[in-house]
Amino acid sequence: MKRFALYLFLVLMTLNDPVAEGQSKYYHRQQPVSGYGIKAGINYAGQSTTNRTAEFKTSGIIGVNAGGYFNYFFLRPVALQAELLVSGKGSHWKDYYDEAKDFVTYIDLPLLIRYQPIQFLNLHAGPQAGLRLGAKQKDMKTGIQSDIKDYYKTFDFGFVFGAEADLPHNLNITVRYIMGISSATTRVRYVDPWMNNLLQISLGYRLAGR
Repeated sequence: MKRFALYLFLVLMTLNDPVAEGQSKYYHRQQPVSGYGIKAGINYAGQSTTNRTAEFKTSGIIGVNAGGYFNYFFLRPVALQAELLVSGKGSHWKDYYDEAKDFVTYIDLPLLIRYQPIQFLNLHAGPQAGLRLGAKQKDMKTGIQSDIKDYYKTFDFGFVFGAEADLPHNLNITVRYIMGISSATTRVRYVDPWMNNLLQISLGYRLAGR
């Protein structure tokens, strides 16, 4: 029995060597401590409220996102990543009398903690602040568009959860969910607090670093 245990131990050690060597090469070779790039993609945006009896019924709309990112690795697998994005949000809503789409454009600033357990994948999360640039509403019955900046607050706040995979040729693809944590709307038109939520998919190009 002792001889069998010894043989088993030697086999496992032999199989473990290539894995350990690969991990060692990745974590111990010289790595850039920072990186930056550009990105663009689409948003599937919607809105939700804490009032379950709200008269408005909402569904998602398609928006776009575009901008850049910068990251700095303060530990070998952990980085701080900041981004600057122009992002389209809003929703398709209707009540008993009206039906419309709200298209709201923000400059978003996510500040994320990025954890990279393996070379080609990272997980990230963190807060996001948004600055409203413009807001338009399209009446679905008449097709008329109107300015609705007064319906939306200047600032929007959310929390980001996401993952990013590296692709060949310095490309990367990011999938994330942004959950609103404060009301984006004012009481000028919407009595209930409405939060922006969106699923975001982006294709990025790394200009330098990691």
